[in-house]
Amino acid sequence: MVVEFAPSGAKSTQVLVIENPGDEKLPVQIEVFARSTDAKGEEVRGKTEDFVVYPEQVVLLPKEKRNVRVTYSGEIKDGKEKAYRIVASQLPVDFRDKNSASKKPKVNLKFLLQYVASAYVTPEGTTAKISTKDVKKISAKKLSATFVNEGTAHQVLQLKTFKVTAGKEIVLEESSNKALESTNLLPGDKKTIEFETKKEIPAGELKAELVLKDLEN
Repeated sequence: MVVEFAPSGAKSTQVLVIENPGDEKLPVQIEVFARSTDAKGEEVRGKTEDFVVYPEQVVLLPKEKRNVRVTYSGEIKDGKEKAYRIVASQLPVDFRDKNSASKKPKVNLKFLLQYVASAYVTPEGTTAKISTKDVKKISAKKLSATFVNEGTAHQVLQLKTFKVTAGKEIVLEESSNKALESTNLLPGDKKTIEFETKKEIPAGELKAELVLKDLEN
């Protein structure tokens, strides 16, 4: 799920619907976290006060649906899109009647559910700009390439074609790659990926050409 917010105006507020499909009461807490990426490409979440959530906690009856109002109240100064996570977590509350509990000792395992959605606050005119840098030969049949987002909005990398050449010789040409596809580069993010080639990579400068599929998110 992806939720888009504007920095101000009517679109700075979105109404989300949470539903309890089960047969028991479900206590839920809704939180928003700022989202970034560390040097290893791993997601980092931090507490933020950029949003107002109402209600923050709710008890859903069986089969009940409730609206949750989420409003962006932060500020964007650099013109770049901001990324967040909206997290709905089941709270560890047991509503069962104490008198109905069995007197026999037993092990009680309770699995708490958590639902995570992507959220972006996107100023007008932002766009992603994906480029390929530092294409290097690692071994006779292996190379690496770094993909960088130099734009002002995120981009999910869905590969159309990726080609690496050494002079006039094509050393790698792919239309799919598990390590690359579905990578989400936030503004300023980069990711280095290694590729296996079918033939030996000649010495000299390597050049890369990347074409991505057009996606809305």
